[in-house]
Amino acid sequence: MNAPPVISVGWLVIPLLLAVIAYDMRFMRIPNWLVTLFVIVAICSLPFSVSWIELKWRLIAGAGVFLVSLLIFAQRLIGGGDVKLLTALTLLIPVCALQLFGMILSLSIFASVLALFITRRAMLGRPTRWLAISDRSGFPMGLAIGVAGIIFWLFGPNLMRMITG
Repeated sequence: MNAPPVISVGWLVIPLLLAVIAYDMRFMRIPNWLVTLFVIVAICSLPFSVSWIELKWRLIAGAGVFLVSLLIFAQRLIGGGDVKLLTALTLLIPVCALQLFGMILSLSIFASVLALFITRRAMLGRPTRWLAISDRSGFPMGLAIGVAGIIFWLFGPNLMRMITG
């Protein structure tokens, strides 16, 4: 029996992640309609591209990410859009690659904080319409999530092959 074809969603997810970065940098929020598009991609692609067991584990992982993110949200460290986005994005990541995505996300958070700090310093006193640059009270987590997702979809399969041998 032939294995079912794997549907690559990267060509849909990467533009959505770019939109997440742009919206969060511009408005310091991730709109619900954008998160809904990630959920639609998951609902439309997963039943046709992964086994039922993998789907079950992705749903469990998504629930776990949601609960942990909700606790972080309760501490006012991330926003509600970040919680919803991380949960939806988790559904699109193979369970065997979640640790890799977590490492990429951690590095992306560090790099994004550094880049935003440098950008804010460089733009000090200059007017800008990008709220993430002018409002120094918060950090646009969508920037880090978006960058991590793009890196994961572009390089994740090769990184997984390198890790697993």
